[in-house]
Amino acid sequence: MMGFSHAVSGAAVWVAVTTTMPGVGIAPLDPLGVLTGAAVCAGAALLPDIDHPSSTVATALPGGRVVAGAVSGVTGGHRGGMHSVLAVIGAILAAVALSFLVWTPPGWEQQLAVGPAIAAAVCIAVGTKCLRIARGWFASWTIGALSAAALMWWFPDQFGWLPACIGLGFVVHLVGDTLTTGGVPWLWPVMPRRPVAFRRTLLITRLWPSRGRFALPVLGNAGSWREWILTVALGLFAATGIVAAAVRLLAPLVA
Repeated sequence: MMGFSHAVSGAAVWVAVTTTMPGVGIAPLDPLGVLTGAAVCAGAALLPDIDHPSSTVATALPGGRVVAGAVSGVTGGHRGGMHSVLAVIGAILAAVALSFLVWTPPGWEQQLAVGPAIAAAVCIAVGTKCLRIARGWFASWTIGALSAAALMWWFPDQFGWLPACIGLGFVVHLVGDTLTTGGVPWLWPVMPRRPVAFRRTLLITRLWPSRGRFALPVLGNAGSWREWILTVALGLFAATGIVAAAVRLLAPLVA
């Protein structure tokens, strides 16, 4: 999948999980959690591509291209180890670890969740840039930093969902790439060598471990017309949930 599709998918899945209209409400949240979580999950759905020096997330971070090169070398290149179950677990554990990075200002009783705010700022900045909500990196980082700071300052309890949100974004990215011909190595570093061919159908050509990558390529190549149809549908779904959450959030203010 292309970066824009990944970001839209992340936002859509968060809406589906945390709302009942239009989602299924597996883990319902208040409107603020839906809105901020959608932005964070959109950015988190781009994080696996830190193994590519030209990816959105790599170009977003200071020294990101150097980091991406190092990660690529360690994990076997693009769509290597960063696109695996092991990476999902690592991302969740990293988010949990960041939850212990807190600061209590002098004279305050409430701790400020500094670590989660940093993670949220990065994800929101990357997501808003990729979704073209912000034109440039200065604007996207301003949005990310201000949004995360506001949550940290006034709504510190909102960060309880952050590890799940980042983990969900990672999984959405892997699922999206699995639906293309490139596939992903879900079981990395276990790398099956012998391809396993399945019966061909109209859209599904094969499901295989080839070079360790598994694929169910119903979308064809990344950027295909099938992918863009799916992205438009997911975008409309996400927009419906986001607008509904915004209305619920603002309703008490205008009542």
